[in-house]
Amino acid sequence: MLQLELQLRLSHQYINKMVLQNYDILTELDKEQLNKILGYKNEDVISRFTDMFDVSSTEAESIFNETQKFLFICQLKGIFIPDDLLIIDEMWHNFILFTKEYHSFCTNHFGRYFHHLPATKKEKSDQKAKNEANPEAAREEYLKKLEYLICTTYDYLGEETVIKWFRDYPIRYSKDNIKALRK
Repeated sequence: MLQLELQLRLSHQYINKMVLQNYDILTELDKEQLNKILGYKNEDVISRFTDMFDVSSTEAESIFNETQKFLFICQLKGIFIPDDLLIIDEMWHNFILFTKEYHSFCTNHFGRYFHHLPATKKEKSDQKAKNEANPEAAREEYLKKLEYLICTTYDYLGEETVIKWFRDYPIRYSKDNIKALRK
């Protein structure tokens, strides 16, 4: 139901409007940086991921590439990991455990360290209160954040990535499927 609602809201006209409204922010990233990021390989990250999840090396490499693409757009304010992208979150956690490599990757590609900041106890409590006080307003706020994420993904990473992240991954890597893949 949520995906259908989002699909209806995400016409190319709407995407173009969002991109134009956020043009100053969106022009901060460049494709050359993305190409360099995607050129980074780490067999140890892939190996550990395949040790933890029942996925092939090829599949793990693909998920690692998607994680790198996600980190690329994380340079922009307002980017977050929705539940639909939990497999990317799992790979990010895996990458972070290789602390020296992750730190070096961040420094070399972004000029700074990217912290992975989960919601705090207070943030979760505040969100729960919002959800209970006005579920429709909370839902609308979430959908706007998700729309921004999808629009940014579309603008920088293209339609293929939007389809993979927001249509294919929620099915292929749902919470239940991720649990089943865990070794």
